[in-house]
Amino acid sequence: MVPCRRSMGDIAIVTDLARFARGASLAALSAALTLAAAPAFAQDGNAPATQAERSYSIAAQPLDQALAQFARAADVQLAYSAELVSGRPSPGVSGSFTVQEALARLLGGTGLSFRMTDGRTFTLMSVGGADGEQVTGVVSVEGVQGSPYFGGAGQAAGVNGVNGSRDITATEGTGSFTSGALTIGSKVPQALKDVPQSISVLTSERLEQQNVTDFTSALKQLPGVSLVQGTTSLENTFYSRGFAITSIQVDGGAPLTTGFADGVQSGFYPQIDMSIYDHVELLRGASGLFNGYGDPSGSVNLVRKKPLDHSQFSVEAQAGSWSNYRIVADATSPLALDGRLRGRLVMTYQDQHHFYDLANDNKTLIYGIAEFDATPTTTLRAGIDYTRQDSLPWNGGLPRYRTGADLKLPRSTSLAFPWNRWDFDTTEIFGGLDQKLGDEWNLKVNLTHTRQSSTQKLGFSSGAVNPNNDLGPVLRGTYNDYATKQFSAEAVLTGAFELFGQRQEITVGANRVDADAGGQVAYTTLITSSASAPYQPYPGGPRYCYTTSLSKPCPAGTIAPRTPPINLFDFDPYDPIYNEPSNPLASSLTSINERAQSGAYMNLRLTAFNRFHLTTGLRWSRYEYKYAYNNFCINTTGTCASLEVGDPYGGANAAYSDDDFSWPPPVNLSFDITKQLTAYVGYTDIYQSQSTYLTTNLQPIGPVTGSNIEAGAKWSARGGRLNLSIAAYRIKQSGFGTLDGAYDLDTGDFVASNGDRFPNYGSIDANHSCCFTSDPEHTLRSKGIDFEVSGEILPGWQVSGSYTFNETKQEGTWFEVIDGQNKPIVSLQPKQLYKVWMSYDFEAGGASGLLRGLTLSGGVNGQSSGYQEGEGCLSEFIVTNDVTGEAGCATGGSYDYNFTVPAYAVVSGRIDYRFSDNWALAVNLENVLDKTYYQTVGSVDSGNWYGSPRNVTATLRAKW
Repeated sequence: MVPCRRSMGDIAIVTDLARFARGASLAALSAALTLAAAPAFAQDGNAPATQAERSYSIAAQPLDQALAQFARAADVQLAYSAELVSGRPSPGVSGSFTVQEALARLLGGTGLSFRMTDGRTFTLMSVGGADGEQVTGVVSVEGVQGSPYFGGAGQAAGVNGVNGSRDITATEGTGSFTSGALTIGSKVPQALKDVPQSISVLTSERLEQQNVTDFTSALKQLPGVSLVQGTTSLENTFYSRGFAITSIQVDGGAPLTTGFADGVQSGFYPQIDMSIYDHVELLRGASGLFNGYGDPSGSVNLVRKKPLDHSQFSVEAQAGSWSNYRIVADATSPLALDGRLRGRLVMTYQDQHHFYDLANDNKTLIYGIAEFDATPTTTLRAGIDYTRQDSLPWNGGLPRYRTGADLKLPRSTSLAFPWNRWDFDTTEIFGGLDQKLGDEWNLKVNLTHTRQSSTQKLGFSSGAVNPNNDLGPVLRGTYNDYATKQFSAEAVLTGAFELFGQRQEITVGANRVDADAGGQVAYTTLITSSASAPYQPYPGGPRYCYTTSLSKPCPAGTIAPRTPPINLFDFDPYDPIYNEPSNPLASSLTSINERAQSGAYMNLRLTAFNRFHLTTGLRWSRYEYKYAYNNFCINTTGTCASLEVGDPYGGANAAYSDDDFSWPPPVNLSFDITKQLTAYVGYTDIYQSQSTYLTTNLQPIGPVTGSNIEAGAKWSARGGRLNLSIAAYRIKQSGFGTLDGAYDLDTGDFVASNGDRFPNYGSIDANHSCCFTSDPEHTLRSKGIDFEVSGEILPGWQVSGSYTFNETKQEGTWFEVIDGQNKPIVSLQPKQLYKVWMSYDFEAGGASGLLRGLTLSGGVNGQSSGYQEGEGCLSEFIVTNDVTGEAGCATGGSYDYNFTVPAYAVVSGRIDYRFSDNWALAVNLENVLDKTYYQTVGSVDSGNWYGSPRNVTATLRAKW
């Protein structure tokens, strides 16, 4: 039985069942749509597209040549060994036949037969073998890819592109923990071994096995990635190699602009559900050639599910700890025109509560995509996804004692309020074109338009806890409206040609992202209190006020502190003193907030000798920013003395831009020691805009520059079904902005080094400040090693394991004064990370009987310790305010602390049983040992978040 919320009793059960019923109705609607479309889905009844007749005219010739022509004409994949077809003639085929009939005629008299691997893949075999001769030796793949390159070899190995998707990188249906084709490091499908950088994949099989349902849980499973909880339960920051990951792509397109980018508020907070994605790709290290600006942390690519060439319907229903219910319905099929028009529909509903009290998320998602083969070489793609998410988030996390000691509260404790909300409406419309230009060339265009609006109203705790009386935290609040839209476009031409007797590969592309957060309104503080206007949570209730001003004392009858106190050890969020406050007044309107990033690039993979490859390229980037805002009067004094409340006044506007041409260019050298083992070494430059920092001339200062040097080796075994890599890297960044002057605390001006004065402490607008200059001594360094293994070790035994060691430090005069020399860039980041997940499928391992349907999986995610620095107060120096009860610190009692996140390991497991080809039941158990640990630590005031306790999720899956 799934436990209900303790605080709501029977009412919670009724509410949960009602919400789950709505989700079940959503799945029923998806099923109804599938059944209603069934007549259109099928060709010749319910037959797959391969049973439609086509015309063939293939002359008698050597079999290998005939097979290549047939694969292109039939639009299918053929897998066979070179030895199997060598020296055999084919009689050819002429006339109108189904694919199977035509292939049988083509193989007539050759002594070969075939079996269908999936809807469009056929494996050739000898007729004389007892059970059908296995395909051994070097495998050739002929078909729509036109070449064993660009993912063809991985498809032959069964680790990508085998389930009838036009996307060669698709991992659905492979059952594998690895892939033979990723685009994250090259814009063109390449094997992991052939990309001279550290890249990883979270396949469809791992998404299912590890119960990965959202972006946060996906990145937590990827190698070398660590998490720091954000301000709210809906926000996280992910780090790789000591730097925040800020580059997120979809289908390899131009990166999205999220949260704060280059110091500019985008207003876009993606709430990514993994039900619409086939797999996740990760590149660790600098990725500036294709992605332009950003930290040298890496880049993430989310690859959408595409329509399949055969009918498939699946439904997945989950129930888990803390009243977590989820249902996903996924339908795909050919729609018309002999399978040239295909579609896919995914509908998801989730009602999720957290292990801490009160917080919850309710999500509805609809995703639809259609593909059309306009010609044998042209595929058009268009789709839309809409997400509605209503959340009751927790803001701020837990505080600590003023001394820095842990409160040791139960993990179920939260300081959320029932009126907290952050509601999202996100619509994404996308389209694309894949145009084949011969066997080796391809033009790809991606277009995406995203629009999101969200409203955030949050109450939260502020302040450390006084160990003498358990008081100190008080109620605070914030209110925000966000609205943003983005348009991204990218065109990429990829191909290969022969030069000096060797295969050479080239990629040329251009992209642009336009992000517009104009129309965003800022509001005054949600919960305010002053001597002239004490805070009163409800009519007739207590009035809160506290001031140290003798000239403006608090009115008689008011009580301290300034806003309602919060006792963490006896906290009742339904207490009327925490009633929902009225929405605050608008204080300003950002009428223009436009950010555009453009780029053009060229990448070459040159081969001088059979085993020696040089990869290099060039990139031009441009950053543009426009900003304009107006203030609103919130009173009728001072500047607004002659105006009404709500009237606009003041304001500013600004426009900035900068360009960069990458030089020196990135250079990577790789050497194929054997056909399975490759060694590489490479250099990539780093360029990061600092356009929010202005010089005394109000122009952006120069960018942060640096280098990413990496060397490693990659090994591909078992025909591509197992991949292993090891890499060592060193990253350097320098040229960070530093103040060029000093603040005048008496006037509030910033006085530049040349004597110019800038009011408002140098604030030019909400996102730009003066005055700065680049400091060449201000340097960040990161170095370490990555190790990863993924794929099938033995039949049925899959493994994904990684180990990362990373050491960072900061250098320069600025750090000596402000933060101390040689300290980590982000102290919360662990030096060591290890992640292991293994699975054994008894059927794939050859078992029979009852064991045939069983799959057992398990793993561990662990990390070394990290810490957060701050200032605490020795217990004997704690001074208690007699009025407010808050803790102060007597002179001499302050000390610097390190809040340590001790090393920890979280063990998880899974049992999956397939009752038939259509039905399966799985149970996931997370944090098996019920380890108590902090995922993130903050300050004495807030920012301390527990990791999840032991929890269980049961999943019922059906597929037809």
